[in-house]
Amino acid sequence: MFIQTEATADPARLKFLPGRQVLPEGTLEISDRKDAACSPLALKLFGVSGVAALSFGTDTITVTKESGDWQYLKPPLLGIIMEHFMSGSPVVLAPARPAVAAGAVSAEAQAIAETVRDALRLVIDPELGYNIVDLGLVYDVAVEQGGGVTIEMTTTTKGCPATNYLKEGAGDAASSVPGVEYADVRLTYEPPWSPEMMTIDAKRHLGIADDGGW
Repeated sequence: MFIQTEATADPARLKFLPGRQVLPEGTLEISDRKDAACSPLALKLFGVSGVAALSFGTDTITVTKESGDWQYLKPPLLGIIMEHFMSGSPVVLAPARPAVAAGAVSAEAQAIAETVRDALRLVIDPELGYNIVDLGLVYDVAVEQGGGVTIEMTTTTKGCPATNYLKEGAGDAASSVPGVEYADVRLTYEPPWSPEMMTIDAKRHLGIADDGGW
């Protein structure tokens, strides 16, 4: 697999062309790591120090850096992109919405989704002793019409003994948010969870090095 890079008019932005389909249509703008929960690839790319934002197109991945030299940023970014596509994992966990459609989401729904994520941080994985959001176990929070919230999440391993505890805790936490009438918690193992999905704070709490080692 050969990945090309292409400079842009903005020296802080670099375009990567993996030669594979990234999105079936439209674009997906990810402004920070908090918005990257829907994409395993985005989570890994944000794990590279200096990455500030991402933009996925049908066949492009544009990385915006906040610091660092592309000479040093490119190798780990290329490695992550190549490993992801070679693994066959999806770029996003649900069909990506075109950027235009994102603006159609009401401000109220966005606010509820953010509040639900904050509430989910109160749910602690008993094995790792840290909240399920920063551990990367919450893949998506979608606010539906009528006050419904759908939470897509996973566990660190299949058959995790705390699975029911975590699902019930997530449902209770989401239901406690004003404006939420009911919560539907859905368990998935695609893609499988990995330590790379954790936030920097979670990794530091668990003593995980930047390279993924303990």
